[in-house]
Amino acid sequence: MVYFYTMKKGERTRQDIIETTAPLFNSRGFDGTSLSVLCEATGLTKGALYGNFSGKEELYKASFQYAMSKVRSGIRKEVDMCITNKEKLLAVVDFFARHVLDPPVKGGCPLLNTAIEADDHHKSMKKLVAVELELTILFLAQLIENGKKVGEFLKNIKSRDVALAVFCSIEGAIMFSRVSSSEEAMNVAVKNIKSQISSICI
Repeated sequence: MVYFYTMKKGERTRQDIIETTAPLFNSRGFDGTSLSVLCEATGLTKGALYGNFSGKEELYKASFQYAMSKVRSGIRKEVDMCITNKEKLLAVVDFFARHVLDPPVKGGCPLLNTAIEADDHHKSMKKLVAVELELTILFLAQLIENGKKVGEFLKNIKSRDVALAVFCSIEGAIMFSRVSSSEEAMNVAVKNIKSQISSICI
């Protein structure tokens, strides 16, 4: 028997707020997203907004987690269509390349955007961002490990090192491409990453 879960009104309102505010926080950052902007975007009063969240901080965290879930689901959809681990790894790279100027959540990569804020002055987000970064690296490293086990990749490579190199190249290219409004940096990065991946294939 299949059971369908229907959100209660309060849960639906909370989710609507998160989905509406995620692009704002991702584009403007925490400090740049004022309470008046949040109220105008959601159509709610301050009291109604904070009736669903303890404060702006909680809403910011929830919006970040939602933005990350959008990115992860997009990547998972691409990866699930692939067969080999090499194809899956390349699919992740292509996903970021394809969405560099048209991201799943308006404003760019939520990891990159939030990491900058967390490092500069919004310290309360640092641990949350660090967890998401680690999960991303672990995901890439696991693809490489799986490839080593089935004979797709060289046995002597360090999976985590390759995963870090790939992801850091992608994030750097995202930053440059978005600031310059050009895909040039991303195209160069993707070419180099794919060459690196080919070099570890058997």
